[in-house]
Amino acid sequence: MGLDMYLEKCNIRAWEYRHMDIDDIKNDNKLYAELSPYIVKRGKYMSWESLFTEVGYWRKANAIHKWFVENVQDGVDDCEMYIVEKEELETLLDVCKTVLDAQHKDEFESIAMQWLPTQSGFFFGGTDYDNWYIADLEDTINIIEKVLAETDFDNEIITYQSSW
Repeated sequence: MGLDMYLEKCNIRAWEYRHMDIDDIKNDNKLYAELSPYIVKRGKYMSWESLFTEVGYWRKANAIHKWFVENVQDGVDDCEMYIVEKEELETLLDVCKTVLDAQHKDEFESIAMQWLPTQSGFFFGGTDYDNWYIADLEDTINIIEKVLAETDFDNEIITYQSSW
């Protein structure tokens, strides 16, 4: 129980057809050939196997969640899936690095509160600017650097979704 946060990757074409009936896709040979890596046959039935690959996960990293809600979700915290643009990931990466660079300065907490404030919530974790907060920033930097290096943004999308 608590705040779980997921960053996932999906092929753009598969994303476009995620609500399409599998039988309609089967009847279109070209489309079926393109989407077949995402479809699995179970006996005589076919269904989507997996459109999404998890590329990042956080648990109770409420400051990171707050950033996504404010910068990707237009302030709406509704546990829905949102597309995250490459530029948004780059911005979050810069913000995390800026705050992390200040960790040994007297004004660390005020810098953290300005750039990446914590958020309280039902089982959202601690709101102190402590070692757990710093670990969340380090994890976020590692996740985003890997996503940026391994994602083909012309053919893949990144999504963010939380659950609490």
